Amino acid sequence: MQPLSVGTEGDVLTVALRGEIDFTNATPATETIRRAVAERRPARVRVDLTEVTFLDSSGIGVLVTAMRAAEEAGAAFHVEHPNVNVRDQLATAGLLEAFGLASAEQ
Repeated sequence: MQPLSVGTEGDVLTVALRGEIDFTNATPATETIRRAVAERRPARVRVDLTEVTFLDSSGIGVLVTAMRAAEEAGAAFHVEHPNVNVRDQLATAGLLEAFGLASAEQ
């Protein structure tokens, strides 16, 4: 299973991450996301974590890099659908607000 897919609908770039996002696949995921944002110049970047089962610090780094790439492109950035464990990790890292999850219901 590929750890990510990237698609565009209108001016929205959607990145869907899957499985374990960790040091073994963080670098290629980061490069793919950066390239997609730079080439497509979307107005919004959505990162769907519905199918993410595990996220380590390298995985959090993927999300931070995606957020920075979106900012550099002038795009809004939002993370969606983290499971309870992933959401807890993002909360511990202090990233819920930055990722648009601060007010999201569980």
